[in-house]
Amino acid sequence: MTTKKRRRKKRQKSGFSLGKWWKKQGRKLKRLSKWLIAIIVLLFVVHHFYPDILGWLSPSTPSGSSSNYDGIDISKYQGKINWKKVKANRNIKFVYIKATEGASLVDKKYKSNLKGARDVGIPVGSYHFFTSHRSAEDQFANFKRNVPKSKQDLLPMVDVEEDGVRGCSRAKLQKSLGEFMQLVKNEYGKYPLLYCPLDFYNKMLAPEFNKYYIFIARYGKSAPRLHGPGKHNLWQYSEKGRIDGIPNLVDLDKFENGTSIHDIML
Repeated sequence: MTTKKRRRKKRQKSGFSLGKWWKKQGRKLKRLSKWLIAIIVLLFVVHHFYPDILGWLSPSTPSGSSSNYDGIDISKYQGKINWKKVKANRNIKFVYIKATEGASLVDKKYKSNLKGARDVGIPVGSYHFFTSHRSAEDQFANFKRNVPKSKQDLLPMVDVEEDGVRGCSRAKLQKSLGEFMQLVKNEYGKYPLLYCPLDFYNKMLAPEFNKYYIFIARYGKSAPRLHGPGKHNLWQYSEKGRIDGIPNLVDLDKFENGTSIHDIML
């Protein structure tokens, strides 16, 4: 019997089959790939629809923040807040709270958040989400009706974002926003702080509005730069802050270019 025949006969006696082995490994890989796909889909869903779950697994300080924030801005989306715990955070020198939107909407947590923050002594400001669907006069009436001057420590703030004014021309937006800001000054004594994402601000509002106190949203390590002369005063540099006392992720804000809490006091 030749050597080759003896090897073949030995393999047959041992029950080994290369073809069967590959099929078995293929079934294992198929099962493994199904698990991997399921895990990837689960992580995608959690990341996009339930980001707070991932936040619970991360440290209390967001990556890259270096814990040098000066304040926060909140709305109903932050959930029920323990203001005593927030007050214990020495970084937090102020809080801006969403009050109104458009001509009729009032944030359902505004009154409780306003009272909670003021009760523990955190300087508070209120903001309005600006839209292009209603006049500046109607929107200001909504803000004035719900934001008592006597309970404000900081300048009022107007939040201008593309979602609220989509389709509005640059000229029309600037005219309507200018009217709203003037109405705020007439009632509260000072022009409001103007909040806007960086790219949208430079596209629609710069440099005409650079003369006001500017609050820019730009997430990352690179500081914002406005088109034209002038600089921003506050920078919202993260939307993934973890603050003890606040159950959900929160925006982190810090003063820039020599600005301090005294500059935004009402």
